[in-house]
Amino acid sequence: MKAMSDNNTDTPRNSFIVLIFFSGLFIISLVIVAYVVWFIPRIDEQLKNETEALKTTATIFGGIAVFINAYFAAKRWEAMDKSAEAANKSAEAALINAEAAQDKQITERFAKAIELLGNEKIETRLGAIYILERIAKDSTQDHWTIMEVLTAFVRENAPLKKEEEQESPKIRTDIQAALTVIGRRNTENEQEKQRLDLSNIDISGVDLIKANLERADFISSNLEGALLMQARLQNAEFYNANLRSVVLSEANLQKAYLSGTKLQQANLYKANLQGSFLPGANLHLANLVEANLQGANLSGAKNLEQYQIERAIADRTTCLPDYIEAPTHWQQSG
Repeated sequence: MKAMSDNNTDTPRNSFIVLIFFSGLFIISLVIVAYVVWFIPRIDEQLKNETEALKTTATIFGGIAVFINAYFAAKRWEAMDKSAEAANKSAEAALINAEAAQDKQITERFAKAIELLGNEKIETRLGAIYILERIAKDSTQDHWTIMEVLTAFVRENAPLKKEEEQESPKIRTDIQAALTVIGRRNTENEQEKQRLDLSNIDISGVDLIKANLERADFISSNLEGALLMQARLQNAEFYNANLRSVVLSEANLQKAYLSGTKLQQANLYKANLQGSFLPGANLHLANLVEANLQGANLSGAKNLEQYQIERAIADRTTCLPDYIEAPTHWQQSG
């Protein structure tokens, strides 16, 4: 307490000393002026000296005023700097506290959402799915963890059934919601090596129009009758998957792995299949009108007809089965 008291009195004491110092200078200057005025014998010189003395006095007084003003201005700036520094420290502390509070809130929301995801009521599960989506948007560091949670939820609740046990294309509402959220994900928050694991699931009839499913693994999954128009499926893997009657018009399947995939009656109108891999894929009655097959590998494809290839867009970099001839108009490109 004594130290604080000493600090509080330092500034007034210093200011008083400065005032006494400059006041002394002022008084001394007045004495000098008076001496010059009264001890000069001639009147004209006395008047001249009085004028010079007044100028000198004004100059000295102005200088003293400038020094005093500068001194107190410096003190004010020093006080303002200290106040600003204190304010910055307070702001930093407040920011740290706010971030800690936000992290705690996100952790609590995440734990609660996971708990609700296993609830018996479907409306509760739907709420949990959308809470997880919100957390993924609010917290970049939790984004991939939430994607893994949602894909695990789909794998657990929509497992692949035997072909004879498969029902008509109708997907559970909560499974559709989870896949919709996955399809809305921001891939900028992911690393290139991270892949969505949606293998060995039955999501026939799912609506994933314009969904972002880059780097998704649908190995051996059933997507029969799914709607995937304009979906982003670059580098996706569909090895041995069932894509019968799937609508993939204008979808981006660049460098997708479709080996052994069932693509009977699939609609690939204007789909981008550049650099895709389709050996062993069954393309019976698949619509390839204006599909881009440049650089695609269709060697070993099954049930592919000449008329299908004639309607596609491709070039000499496209690999075809031995029984299919490259259309003549392909030679004009590539």
